[in-house]
Amino acid sequence: MNTKHETYNKEVIKRVLLIMEIVDLTVEGFAAFVEREPSHIYGVLNGSRSLSESLAVKIGKKLGFSGAKIFNLSSEVPSNISKSDILIQFKKDNKENLKYFQSSTTDRSANAFILEILLKDDFLKKPQYLRDIEIYSKDTLKRTFVGDQLSKALRYAVKVGKLKSKKAPIRLKDGEFGARQVDVYYL
Repeated sequence: MNTKHETYNKEVIKRVLLIMEIVDLTVEGFAAFVEREPSHIYGVLNGSRSLSESLAVKIGKKLGFSGAKIFNLSSEVPSNISKSDILIQFKKDNKENLKYFQSSTTDRSANAFILEILLKDDFLKKPQYLRDIEIYSKDTLKRTFVGDQLSKALRYAVKVGKLKSKKAPIRLKDGEFGARQVDVYYL
């Protein structure tokens, strides 16, 4: 029963992420739009807090659909929610606040880069090591990362269910494999 509940919650999280993607809002933007703290939205997205019925209703009301649809996994999230009058007004009122909009964060946010660009590429169809992803991102997608920015973004994508990971033997610089196990990432 517990795994069914966890699976259901992950699907609800995916639906909230889909809504955020359709309406082009980041966590901060979505939090401001639904009048909640960003920490509340992060809690919902990372699974540490469940999406409440009242928040779902509020999301639905502001976007012009029944918020109960978020919980009904067999119903589609309406694609026309991005045309909501309340959303359009919110975007007009906050157009100067670039951190609210996904389309303006891709260049800055490692999470946005992973979720919006790398996952739509075929590169991760087979398991890839962090180093390979880093090289591919730099050479092909022209994006470099500082420090552990990429590994944190990949772990976040796994946590929100957009990416999968498994353990594999570490690949050494000479091409051989070592005994230590590291994460590899794939779709």
